[in-house]
Amino acid sequence: MKVGLGTTVLSKGIASGHIDGIGIYTKHLLEHLPPTGIEVTHFEFSKKQLNTNVTALGKFSPQAIISSITGASFYSSRKIEKNVRLFHATDHRIPKLKNTTVVATIMDPIPLAHPEWVSGRYKGLKRALFKKMGQWTDHIITISEYSAEEIQEHFSIPRSQISVIPLGVDEKCFNRVPKQKKDEVLLRHNLAPEYFLYIGTLQPRKNITRLLDAFLQLPDELQRKHPLVIIGRNGWNCESLVERLNKLKTSNRVFWLDYVSFEDKYALIQSSLAMVFPSLYEGFGLPLLEAFASDIPVITSNITSLPEVAADAAILVDPYSIDDISQAMLNIATDDALQSKMRILGHERVKSFSWRNTAEQTASIYRQML
Repeated sequence: MKVGLGTTVLSKGIASGHIDGIGIYTKHLLEHLPPTGIEVTHFEFSKKQLNTNVTALGKFSPQAIISSITGASFYSSRKIEKNVRLFHATDHRIPKLKNTTVVATIMDPIPLAHPEWVSGRYKGLKRALFKKMGQWTDHIITISEYSAEEIQEHFSIPRSQISVIPLGVDEKCFNRVPKQKKDEVLLRHNLAPEYFLYIGTLQPRKNITRLLDAFLQLPDELQRKHPLVIIGRNGWNCESLVERLNKLKTSNRVFWLDYVSFEDKYALIQSSLAMVFPSLYEGFGLPLLEAFASDIPVITSNITSLPEVAADAAILVDPYSIDDISQAMLNIATDDALQSKMRILGHERVKSFSWRNTAEQTASIYRQML
């Protein structure tokens, strides 16, 4: 079966050296779909063909605007149609096609559900386009039951047209990083092991300000013994947060590492005391699986998709309560039995998730649609 995958976001991530969650998802589908019997062709919305393995489809935005106004198919439809029977938009670049089935993965409907968390100009236009694109698909794949309910509500799409396929976890997370490598990474970042760890872009919905407040509420001795390490690039509307993080650098209690390589990330996760992920909104929460696979306890939010992903394998907190977050951090830092229990529960929970399963379920959707 020949299927086209939209790889625009993945290619941009590879070019910039920073692959985000959507890029990681696309990358693993490219790797794991062929063993399921799917022949994959790469398509990108760009001005020109970037390499011999990719078919360029022109710029996305003008085609989306024209299609939303006129109802016509994208002018690149024929280029897709002559190569594949089904197009899977993995990265929210969803084309309107004439004679080709379109499946789209929508991770979450944040632009529609929470426009206050969306940056950039022309937000109203972008929201309208996003909703229109979701409605012209033949089928939608999303990553949690919570996201499915939100998509049904905000896109006005029947639940029968939405399938839930959870994300997987990179198998490298299960491999224990050698002590020598961990020591080298820690030395390079001026860290000692047993710190609290957060991973995610700096932006309002990630709730990092409350996480900082919760950490700084802990006893001084505990802060020195278990600092807070934040791994995440600048997002948007985070100027005051960045200023605060830079001021805290001299304290040797809060460390902001910006972006790190995948290899360093695994070493840093496995050197931590616990991951703290008190996000206000997630379609899934991939860092939870990475921590579970690394045998690291997790503290996360009791709202949106996070309880669904974590089940009983994480300590759930009210992300709007600084006291609640702080108490959970205090509990995990001072209770060895609790640490051991959460490691065991996380190790069992993560067995339910793999990229191979994600690809197999995705291939099953393709076959149903054709």
